[in-house]
Amino acid sequence: MAAAKHTTAPGRQDSIRSILGLLENRYKAELREPVEQPVLETLIYAICLEDNSFVEAETYYGRIGTLFHDFNEARVSSITELSKVFLKSPMAEWKAFRFRHLLTHVFESFYAFDFDSLLRKSNEHANRLLGRVPELSQFARNYTLKHCMQIHLLPLDERLRDAVAWLGLGTSGQTPQRSGSALKSVVHKADADRFCGLIRCLAADPKAIKLLAIDLEDAAGTGFELATAVNRLKILFAEIDNPKPKSASKPRKAAKQAATAKKPAKKPAKKPAKKPAKKVVKKTAVKASARKASSKSAKRKK
Repeated sequence: MAAAKHTTAPGRQDSIRSILGLLENRYKAELREPVEQPVLETLIYAICLEDNSFVEAETYYGRIGTLFHDFNEARVSSITELSKVFLKSPMAEWKAFRFRHLLTHVFESFYAFDFDSLLRKSNEHANRLLGRVPELSQFARNYTLKHCMQIHLLPLDERLRDAVAWLGLGTSGQTPQRSGSALKSVVHKADADRFCGLIRCLAADPKAIKLLAIDLEDAAGTGFELATAVNRLKILFAEIDNPKPKSASKPRKAAKQAATAKKPAKKPAKKPAKKPAKKVVKKTAVKASARKASSKSAKRKK
């Protein structure tokens, strides 16, 4: 049994190393190293980063200081005003909602915009305190616990969860938290930032998002093999770099349209065949009645 475990784990780790190497070659410029920040600022950055790229998160985070004089002004602002921070994000209002709840909770708890008291708590206590922040997502909580409390976690959001599933390292139906927990034994603590960062680069690549979504939808319920992940990545990057024309990229849809166009042609072919038969019957019936009438009139004349 021990030998079986020994052969299984290195296989997954070797595949992960190959995947990360391929991703690093492509996304080295987009990858960001985590920056040490106070707890509150780390939470705010996590809200900006969730389901977004590093570049987008940096843009959102920078807008806070541009649009608002300080955190207190942001705290008393409306959701509409705060949504401008997350402009062009599909979750702009949700992010604004969580941002304001976070500022309100911290200010009402400590009468200051300082949450560093969390660092003096145990890991379990810190997790409970973060759980009391209204509307705070599990990703933001795990991201903060990892970077501020140095806990071995893989903070995954929904986009990362889907990318991990596409690579054969998880399941798209799982929660991001469960997918991250399942990978903790395979991804070492020292490699966690690099792993999450490179997967984020893939998951947030606007050209890859659509292709990944199509593959995940087509493979619903079946899953992906980790053994084929490297080859599938190469094919994915080739499709992104050399996109096919729209007419060539949608042969199935064209075939479906042709099939649906042929179906209505069968119905009118049946109807005309039946109508002449009915007309013939009617004509014969009319002729027969005419003959009877003529014979009756002939008898009367006689």
